[in-house]
Amino acid sequence: MFEFRLGVDDLIATPPEVVRTDVLTANRSAGNALPPVLAELVDDPSALTARVAGALEAYWTQCLAPAWWPRARSVLEADIAYRGRRLSEHGAEGLFADLDGRLSWQAGVLRLVDPHPATKALGTTVDVAERGLVLMPTLFALGAVTDITQGGPPLITYPARGKATMGEDAGTGRRPPEQGSALAGLIGAPRARLLILLETPASTTELAHRLGVTPAAVSRHLGALTAAGLLERARHGRSVLYRRSGLGDDLATGGRRMTANS
Repeated sequence: MFEFRLGVDDLIATPPEVVRTDVLTANRSAGNALPPVLAELVDDPSALTARVAGALEAYWTQCLAPAWWPRARSVLEADIAYRGRRLSEHGAEGLFADLDGRLSWQAGVLRLVDPHPATKALGTTVDVAERGLVLMPTLFALGAVTDITQGGPPLITYPARGKATMGEDAGTGRRPPEQGSALAGLIGAPRARLLILLETPASTTELAHRLGVTPAAVSRHLGALTAAGLLERARHGRSVLYRRSGLGDDLATGGRRMTANS
């Protein structure tokens, strides 16, 4: 949980007046009244910062870190790998065309239909030339939204690919659908299921969690599928992500067609 600890440290190091301003802005833009627990501390920015940091750390430790974050991290890293590939293969127009229906890119201009009140207050156009652009996948949004101010790089958050898989729970008996006899008969049922799952990139840990098996078992099958040219792998940070190769796509989709026709 190293990344989260760094985030908390950054928050604690932020000037208290900046935190106070951000807390007030966030609540006003959402149209909400400031919660009493924060209203009591609004005149003491240092205490307010400590309270926010402590609440975030407690929520992370108790609710997110044990089981949610390993899967979430895999989904987010897989999305970033996919977006990088889209950008390299299809350019900015292809990247934004596949990102979210609210976004469009044409002739070097990025347009976002964003219903967020804070965006409407800025007007219809914000000049962000030479300030860069941060794209951030999230598991907590239904569509792309933005946070653009007159200083700093603009930020666009968008729903990550694969977010629906966050609802799968290996402990409830939910499993990826069993594959038909054509593909399973060719490479074996465990490898067939992995091949179908890897339409989008995933790590060994994520796949093991989704299938309810050990990472070692998944790793053996991934090694065999990669050696056969059915999977590709790429490092993303400290994780290694696997996805189907072109040959793997042909085999997986062909296996589904054979099952449907049998």
